[in-house]
Amino acid sequence: MIEESVIMLRAGETARIIAISSLDYSNMKKLTVFGLLPGVEIEVVQTTPVYVIRIDNTELALDRETAAGILVTKSLPGRRK
Repeated sequence: MIEESVIMLRAGETARIIAISSLDYSNMKKLTVFGLLPGVEIEVVQTTPVYVIRIDNTELALDRETAAGILVTKSLPGRRK
């Protein structure tokens, strides 16, 4: 299992969240309210000008710093749950 940050993923790739690190408590709280929690699978929709990730039917736009704080492990192709 290779851990990496969301900013290392390309559009269309899926990954499972391992951890979220943020120095800003209120920012971290907002992310959890939107469902960004360890164990959740995400899909990267776009990487520029901001990172957009999809969680089920929700899409979130994240700045680079926030996206860098989300540690994930890539999902194997064709193995989305």
